[in-house]
Amino acid sequence: MTSKEIFQQYFKRKLIIWVGIGIAATLIRLLSGHETTFASTATFVLCIAVAALIVGYIDYNFYEKSAPKIIVKLLDKEPLYSFQKIGFLKQEDNKLEGQINNYRIILSPLTNMESNKVLIVLIPLQIKEGMDNYFTKYNDNFKFSLSDELLFAKAIIKSYDKEYTYNKLFDIIDKTTISLKENRIEPLNIFDE
Repeated sequence: MTSKEIFQQYFKRKLIIWVGIGIAATLIRLLSGHETTFASTATFVLCIAVAALIVGYIDYNFYEKSAPKIIVKLLDKEPLYSFQKIGFLKQEDNKLEGQINNYRIILSPLTNMESNKVLIVLIPLQIKEGMDNYFTKYNDNFKFSLSDELLFAKAIIKSYDKEYTYNKLFDIIDKTTISLKENRIEPLNIFDE
């Protein structure tokens, strides 16, 4: 990731919002008749900008340095570790890929600063006629999602590490792939070069 991309993702928006709030607060103070000097205004806005940069750095440090290490550890803990025992392979150090019922399954754990953990389950599918039916809830866990011209059955499972065992996760995915097959929604064919 380049410095420009890092700035765009972690700092720019915070700076704009926080400095905007600082300027708005200063204008409200001026318009309400309170005496405000240029030095006090500049100091206040500068402090707000520094606070935005500090928060941006905290976000950057967590999401670019700490979170990837946490995700690697999550891949080697239950319930995801058991998926590796049935042939799922680590991809890009942040997800597992394998097959269930001839459907490619992607398991990607995510975490945030509050230590909340979610599991994103993706099943790439072939696009066919009747697309309007795809953008509805498929079952209790999965819904259809279109991303970069690819169709996915996607589930976001919150607190998966505490509330789900391997068997429970496998059953959810197994039942969904069986249902997809019964409804003639085919897996995406991927040709290796």
